[in-house]
Amino acid sequence: MDIARCTANGQNYSAHQFEQLDDAILERYRRLLICPQCQATAFFRKESRSGQAACFGARPHVDGCALAAVETIHRGATGDDQEERINIGDRIEIDFDFGAQDVVRPQPDAPVEPGGVGGRYVGGPGRRIAVRRRRLSTILRNLMLSEQFANSDQLIALPEGEFRIRDFFVRFHDATAERRGQYRGYWGMLSDARDGQGGLWLNSGGRAGVSIAVDDAILQDFRNRFRASDNEDLAGAYVLVFGHLHRSQYGKMYVACNDMRLITVNLAD
Repeated sequence: MDIARCTANGQNYSAHQFEQLDDAILERYRRLLICPQCQATAFFRKESRSGQAACFGARPHVDGCALAAVETIHRGATGDDQEERINIGDRIEIDFDFGAQDVVRPQPDAPVEPGGVGGRYVGGPGRRIAVRRRRLSTILRNLMLSEQFANSDQLIALPEGEFRIRDFFVRFHDATAERRGQYRGYWGMLSDARDGQGGLWLNSGGRAGVSIAVDDAILQDFRNRFRASDNEDLAGAYVLVFGHLHRSQYGKMYVACNDMRLITVNLAD
């Protein structure tokens, strides 16, 4: 996308014009961008160290938007479930160890589910509910792709208990002060990432937008796993993190992450 609109001043910018702005203004405005045609939330990525030109993007544009470009949504952590979809009706168990566990069998003589994805069934005759173990990367892709999934009554099982999908997963723009202290799966698109005290801050928008604080203790593993050596690689990325929502003394809402098992990233191309 070559053009984006800044909601702070209503002005349209080309990527070249935008990157010429004063650094402080650019960092503020980049969190306030939309597509000038469909008004979808947009992001700006500076010129990369590898030489890729500065650009705008939106994930996703509204259907039918003429400015939409073909975007791949499979980039991010590697794994063998890249094209996996979650069936509505399945009961989900989160695989926090990235699929390392063996298939769970409800009875000693029960057959392994074809495909070996860690499935089993619960319930008596006439009420057999498929139980699937799924990685965070799979959950995030399904949240991105399917409003039906994000708003479903489907159950997800965690050590903290069972939750409905629509109650547990919270979009960044819904992570308001009323949710302070709640343990949830917070997810959405990043506007930018900045180095800060104690780690890396992944920002979802302006001052009112929630941020994720990735602790220094896991930062190198984070960069290696999600192939984000440059902070600009994270502009436009989608992130899902499990944790409690906090509010700083300055009113900033954030989720602290110091465990690689509890976060996943889907980079924009």
